[in-house]
Amino acid sequence: MTKGSTSVAMAVTAAAGFMTFGATQIQAQEQCTNYTVVRGDTLSRIASAADVEGGFQFLFNANTNVLENPNLLEVGQVLRIPCADGSLPDATTTTASSVVRPATPAPTTSTPSRPLRITTGTGYAPFTDEDLPGGGMITRMVERSMELGNPDQEYNLIFINDWGSHLETLLPTGAIDMAFPWFLPNCDLVDNLSEASAYRCTDFNHSEPFYEILVDFFTLADSPYASATSHADLFGARICRPEAWFTFDLEAERLVAPNITYVTPVSQQECVQLLANGEVDVMTYDTLPAEEDIRESGFEDRITKLEPLSGSVSSHIFVSKDNAFANEALPIINAGLEELRLSGEWFNIVRESIQETVEN
Repeated sequence: MTKGSTSVAMAVTAAAGFMTFGATQIQAQEQCTNYTVVRGDTLSRIASAADVEGGFQFLFNANTNVLENPNLLEVGQVLRIPCADGSLPDATTTTASSVVRPATPAPTTSTPSRPLRITTGTGYAPFTDEDLPGGGMITRMVERSMELGNPDQEYNLIFINDWGSHLETLLPTGAIDMAFPWFLPNCDLVDNLSEASAYRCTDFNHSEPFYEILVDFFTLADSPYASATSHADLFGARICRPEAWFTFDLEAERLVAPNITYVTPVSQQECVQLLANGEVDVMTYDTLPAEEDIRESGFEDRITKLEPLSGSVSSHIFVSKDNAFANEALPIINAGLEELRLSGEWFNIVRESIQETVEN
C-alpha cells in the first residue's frame, strides 16, 4: 500500500514567479472578493497581493472547483479570495461589503438503518494521527462533515493501522464502510494504470476531495531535462521518488519502465542527494517538503523545478462500489464538506492542524 509522503504535505502552489501586473489588471485583489485572472497572474502573486493567510495553499483549495492544475491559470477565470475568517465569498460577489453566503447544503435526513463504520490509520501527520488533537486534520474534517451533513447519522470511527488492509480487505468485504484519506488517480487515464493502481478507480467510489497536494518534478539546472515541457520529455531519465509513495501519477503519464528507470530510496533527502550527485536525473514528490529539503541541503542554486509538469493529487474517502449503504451515505459527507468550506471552518482546521503538528 502506498498512501503518499508522510511529511507535512502543505504542497499546493502555482507558478513560482512573482510577476508584475500590467495595465490589463481587471480588479484589485482583496480578501472576501472575487478576482478575475489576467495575463501574467500566478496564484502566489494573487495570494500575496490579497494578503491571504495561508498563501497560495488556501487560495488553491478555495478554488478547486475551477482550478484543475494550480499552474494553469486561464485569463478570465474568476477566483474566490477567502475572507479573513476563512469563509468564502459567493461566486457573484465582487466586494467584501456585499458578500452573500451561499445557501447551506440540504442535509440528508433519511433514517439511518445502522451506524456507519469509518476507518483511518495513524502515523500520517498532520492528516491522521491518534496522538494529534481530534485525530489529525482530515479526521477532524470527516467528523465535522458527518455532523454538518446529517447529525442523526450515527458512526463509529476506528483507527486501523494496517493501512494495506483498508482497500485490500476491509472495504471489499464490507467489514468497514468508509476509509480515508486515500489519494485518487486520474481515472480518465485508467488504461495507463497498473492493476494495483487502477482498482482505486474501478472498485471504489469516492467523496469530494478533502485536501489536495501539488506534486512537482525537479532536476539540475544544467541537466538536459531542465527544458522539459511534457512528461514524454522525461523518457530515458532516471527518476527518484521516495519509498512508500504512490506511483499512479507516473503511470498515468507512462513514466514507467522501460520508458524511465525508477529509483526508490527510503527518504526524501536521499532523492535530493542522489540528484545533486548526478546519480538520478529527476526527483519528484510533494512540493513544499521537496523545496524545504532542497534549501536545507544547500542546493537551491543547482536544482530547478520543472514547472510545466506540476500536478496535483487529492485525498478522499473511499467506499466499495458493492456497499449500497456506504454509497447512500456519501452525500452526507459531501454536503457537510461543502458547508465546512463555505463557512471557513475548513481553513481554520488546516491552520490549527499544521500548527499543532509543528508544535508536536
